[in-house]
Amino acid sequence: MSVMQRTAKNTALLSSPEVARILGVNVATVKRWTDSGKLDCVKTAGGHRKFSMKQIAAFAKDNQKYAQRLSLVPLEDESNRHLSQIILDADFEALVPIVQEKAIACEQSEVQMILNSAYMVHQDLAILYDDLITPVLHRIGFLWANGEITISEEHLASQVIRDSIVRLQDVVNHAPAQGKSLVLTMSEELHDIAAKMIQHVLEQNGFRVLFSGPQTPVLDTEKIFSSLKPDRVYLSSTYVEDIDGAQSELEELVRLCQVHNAKLYAGGTGLNQLDLTEVSEQIHFLFSFRQTSETCK
Repeated sequence: MSVMQRTAKNTALLSSPEVARILGVNVATVKRWTDSGKLDCVKTAGGHRKFSMKQIAAFAKDNQKYAQRLSLVPLEDESNRHLSQIILDADFEALVPIVQEKAIACEQSEVQMILNSAYMVHQDLAILYDDLITPVLHRIGFLWANGEITISEEHLASQVIRDSIVRLQDVVNHAPAQGKSLVLTMSEELHDIAAKMIQHVLEQNGFRVLFSGPQTPVLDTEKIFSSLKPDRVYLSSTYVEDIDGAQSELEELVRLCQVHNAKLYAGGTGLNQLDLTEVSEQIHFLFSFRQTSETCK
């Protein structure tokens, strides 16, 4: 198994030589850092140092000069050198078509490696989701809408993206818990990727998240408010098929948030299909994951 493949598998532990290559130092330096407590590791029964991607991410967060030269992409050829430099430079405009192509080709490990690498360097999910993942999803949707890929290809590519962002969470460093949030979609929503990304941004900022998943009827959530008492609610809507039903759900959600004193945040293109006249003053509208992150401060 190559280092690339092991990097893509969040649960895989890396050896000292692999970590030395990633951080651009020698093995003796890695040993010195672990002995001093600067770099966390786990030790096997035989006394060998092993490292998780999350431990390396934590080190990179505290030591930015190493974060800016991470070598998570194997450098066997010029194309990989170019990819590594794109990630280090945060050139997401150049990275978007690369991730799109690999997602459509169902190259899960490649997409995972790129997301892990980008997070390790930049340490901000909101930026990653706004500038990389969202444009990739829009481009995939555009290809399907224009008949350039089939619905099956669109679903497979979207699932590659969803699986990759879920597995990325094993690498992400979370702030201490500070609140409880409910994240949900409209009951007819088929995709929950945007809602999942909201969950991740909140968790990175230290919130405990109650995530209902897609196709959860909003009208059945009153007991959740009473028993679990979320202090804020995030609604994601990407497309509304039953406009009347979604309108009723939104109005009920506004009522529940008022009764239970919970702030309501909402975002997504699906809201453009609804009449927001009577409820707009009770909703904090979000247009980016950066704004979602700001609500945590």
